[in-house]
Amino acid sequence: MTKQKISSKVVRARSLAVYELEKLFEYIRTIDPELEPDQAIVLTAYMLSDLPKLIEQNPTLVDRIKEIATNIKLKNRTPNN
Repeated sequence: MTKQKISSKVVRARSLAVYELEKLFEYIRTIDPELEPDQAIVLTAYMLSDLPKLIEQNPTLVDRIKEIATNIKLKNRTPNN
């Protein structure tokens, strides 16, 4: 197995995703404060597995995702000043 070099952009993006996931499972614990941290993480994973279905059922959310994706791509095409 060969090791692939991961770009710093990908590392930063992963760090942001982990940060946001931590916020989500902490939020879930506010809904049910009796959940242990590991239980909240498992529930978060379950929710993430259902997320594509939830997004597909909400056309407004699909449009919002497309809009954000377009903005991200445009930002990356803009030269830095």
